[in-house]
Amino acid sequence: MTSKKKTPEPKAAAPKRAKAEAAPRPHHSAAYEEAVRDFGAGVGLLRAGAYAEALEKFRALRVANPREPELLERARTYETICERKLAPETREPEAPAECYLQGVVHANAGRLDEAIRLLDRAVAADPGSAAYAYARAAARALQGNATAAASDLRTAIRLDASCRHQAANDSDFERIRDEAVFIDVMDPAGE
Repeated sequence: MTSKKKTPEPKAAAPKRAKAEAAPRPHHSAAYEEAVRDFGAGVGLLRAGAYAEALEKFRALRVANPREPELLERARTYETICERKLAPETREPEAPAECYLQGVVHANAGRLDEAIRLLDRAVAADPGSAAYAYARAAARALQGNATAAASDLRTAIRLDASCRHQAANDSDFERIRDEAVFIDVMDPAGE
C-alpha cells in the first residue's frame, strides 16, 4: 500500500489565506465615533431622568448624522421614549360621553375596575342613557357581579327594549348567563 504524500503548498499561498481569514476591521470616521459618544451621552441623560436634555441630544444626533441609518433608527427610538416621558398625563374625561367611551375601552382591555369607575360617572351624569347603563351592566357581568349587572341591565332594558336582545347575544354576559337574576331580567314576562 502506498501512501500519497501531500505536496507542500507554496509559501506565498499561506499568507494570502491568513489575510483572507482575518475579519477586516471596520473603519469609522471620527465624526461617527463622536456620534456614538453623543448617543451614549443621550442614553445616560435618559437613564438619569433628564428627558428634555436627552431628547435634544437625540434630535441633534439625527440631524448631524443623516447617513448613519442604524444610529438614526436608534436615536429615533430613544426620542420617542423621551417624548412619552415628557408628555402630559392624560386628562380625566369630563363629559358623560367621554367617560362612557373610555369606560368601554378599559372594559375591552380587561381593566374592569377602571371601566366601572368611569361608567359610574357616565350613568350618574346621564341616568337616562340606555347605552351607559348597558355598558356598565356588561362590565359588571365580566367581573361576575350578577346582581349589579342585572340591575343595570334592567335599567337599560327599561330605557331601550332592544337591550334585551343585545344582551342575549353579547358574550360579555356569558359569566352570569345561568344566574337566576340574569334569567329574570332576560324574561320579558317577568316585567
